[in-house]
Amino acid sequence: MNIKQLTYVAAVVQNGSLSAAAKNLYVTVQAVSKAISDLERELGHDLFVRENRGMQPTPFGREFYGRAADVVSCFDDLAEFARSYDDRCGQPRALRLALNTPPFTGNEVVRHNSAALIESQLGIDVTIDLLAGEAGMEALLKGEYDALVTIGTVRHPGTECHVIGTVPLGIMMSKDHPLASHEMVSLADLVPYPIALSSLWLAASNETASAIFRERAYDLKFVEVDFSNIHQHFREGGLSIAVGISAFGKANPLTTLRLLVPEDAVTTTICLVGLEGKTLSVPSTIGNMLKTIL
Repeated sequence: MNIKQLTYVAAVVQNGSLSAAAKNLYVTVQAVSKAISDLERELGHDLFVRENRGMQPTPFGREFYGRAADVVSCFDDLAEFARSYDDRCGQPRALRLALNTPPFTGNEVVRHNSAALIESQLGIDVTIDLLAGEAGMEALLKGEYDALVTIGTVRHPGTECHVIGTVPLGIMMSKDHPLASHEMVSLADLVPYPIALSSLWLAASNETASAIFRERAYDLKFVEVDFSNIHQHFREGGLSIAVGISAFGKANPLTTLRLLVPEDAVTTTICLVGLEGKTLSVPSTIGNMLKTIL
């Protein structure tokens, strides 16, 4: 007796015929018929009465089916346990991440390289999408992603935030901006210019760069900007806070990045944000790899 035979018995009872059972199980009628005949010989009892319009279980068959259905259900539970064991107790089989930042030029390259690096080290499929602000959080809460990668520490009900590193902040601007001639800029240099604020939600939910800058210099001017039109903001002399990595400043030939002078230097956190109670089993591993890129 084996699980395949019990599955075939249950399928015939539930479907009323060999052909219907075989169709639902994606096997041949002959395979189902032989498995049941072999089982009947082993048990020494008939399981079905074969009729022109189908198969009806014998009294023995009905009682046997009740027990067989329980066994098949338990076996399915065991199979699901095996499939989900890595997800719950070890390394996941796939990882769905979202970079929860405003859109920036070259983000496709950053996301591709990050995913490829994590895949090479963990041996799992990795996807990294770009979802700004509240859209990323909504997708996480719906279970569409395993975690968000955020710049700034997120405080949001139903989530857990794991700090995986820090990153310096810089100022993005057009290449013909007056401050572009400076090797580095100070907070005082920024006062005359509007600084892009990507989302009111982001400001409320994160310990964001804008909040850190406001603590240092209360007279800075932040304006909410649609980041799909960020280049218009730059053309009008506006600035944007950005991750202080030179490669980001070189991603677009029209923009440049300047770091802050040492006395005004600002750092913020890189975080992995997941659902509360569903902590990722590999946050430190992912964090170490993301820090090499971010």
